[in-house]
Amino acid sequence: MAWVDAEDLEGGGTEFPYLNLGREADPRWCRFIECSPKAAPIETPAGSSATPEGVIFKPIPGNAIFWENFRPDGNGYEETWHAGLRVTKGVKVGLNIWSTGRIE
Repeated sequence: MAWVDAEDLEGGGTEFPYLNLGREADPRWCRFIECSPKAAPIETPAGSSATPEGVIFKPIPGNAIFWENFRPDGNGYEETWHAGLRVTKGVKVGLNIWSTGRIE
């Protein structure tokens, strides 16, 4: 996901509710992610309850994030569950780049 433009923007980040970056160790991450208190427990895709760390990447023009959705065995990474959050002010323009690959 690459952000092309984010004119006068509020909201609109990309949230990964199950991802833990360990941002407490390095506050410089707060330039790129929303730094907030620990989240409340939520239901996981598998139906269990978890208390995620959660990460929201800020939509900063010129920045990009990359992740893999699937393991080599075809099972998904729960940590990559994500959602684009609602823009509450301004305009966000992003670019999704879907990549696939096969290692043989």
